[in-house]
Amino acid sequence: MDATELLKKDHREVSELIVKLEAMSPTHESERQELMDKIATELEVHAQIEEEIFYPELCTVNEDEVTEARHEHENIKSAIGDIQGRSPSSEEFSRKVAELKGLVMHHVQEEEGQMFADARRGLGEEKLQRLGEKLQERKQELMTSMIQRAVRGVRQAARKIA
Repeated sequence: MDATELLKKDHREVSELIVKLEAMSPTHESERQELMDKIATELEVHAQIEEEIFYPELCTVNEDEVTEARHEHENIKSAIGDIQGRSPSSEEFSRKVAELKGLVMHHVQEEEGQMFADARRGLGEEKLQRLGEKLQERKQELMTSMIQRAVRGVRQAARKIA
């Protein structure tokens, strides 16, 4: 899978998770929090692989697009931070999730529009294929690392309770 296809797949998955979260009843607090945590992890990993691997290559094609995309990532990370720590049953949580959705949708439109077209034209199919492999490998590393960190955290909490 080439880089743009992999990133589009990530975009769709996160968008679907956000829609699912918005549709979930505020009374399902633990499920809403769990889903928000998953969304945050997916977005953080996605941003990291783009910033580490995809954007440096794309700078050779259009540096202004990369600068804008990095700025959008910062806004998304800030929005995630605004949601964290809020009660999942609160109106404020729902409002902040809607704001996050807007930021993500805007970012997706920007990337899947001009940026990916520029990448295809400027980097070529072969390079995009190699970048896709690197992105997938790094994503797997990061997700595994985050899962291991979460497991360690649960074990530590269980020991404190016992």
